Amino acid sequence: YSSAASDVYKRQVLGCFELTDASIISISTHCTGLQSLDVSENHELTDASIISVSTHCTQLQSLTVLSCRRITDASIISISTHCTGLHSLDVSCCELTDASIISLSTHCTGLQTLCIRSCSLLTDDSIIPIAVNCSRVQTLDLWDCKGITDASLIAIANNCSRLQLLDTVDCSGLSRSKLQRTYKSISELRDALLSIYPTLP
Repeated sequence: YSSAASDVYKRQVLGCFELTDASIISISTHCTGLQSLDVSENHELTDASIISVSTHCTQLQSLTVLSCRRITDASIISISTHCTGLHSLDVSCCELTDASIISLSTHCTGLQTLCIRSCSLLTDDSIIPIAVNCSRVQTLDLWDCKGITDASLIAIANNCSRLQLLDTVDCSGLSRSKLQRTYKSISELRDALLSIYPTLP
């Protein structure tokens, strides 16, 4: 890699759709100053590539693995433990469990953006620690996370005073009343996408 190319990769690798583990591993080992990585919708990528990024690129601040369905908890746990300065994470449509998000809440307390759309296995057990430990979060995208309940909303309302965007569309485990109270209780909240279900209490 030339010095100029290295500088580009240190800043950002934008989403391409036919990336392999070999290519990401090569980038991670040659561009250790990488700060932002977007590998959205690369369905062949596995934990091998993301774990390599986590161990070689410890200055990483932003990671997007949207719809990388072969990425598991192992990747996110490794990212959270090695890249503690992470500010933004998008794991939407990945089959993750609470374990990965709990690890994130423990090690990446400066997190500002978390997108976990359609992560159906996530529950209050991970969202509450995010609210408590990552109180500087500004964007929280919970769209279609059906495993969370009002307990998460209460924790968000009580701890996330800097929140500016909260997306709870299709979170069927939430009550309309708690959604409305959460919206009103956070003074910085400017754009809340609140689910409205006629049958909710």
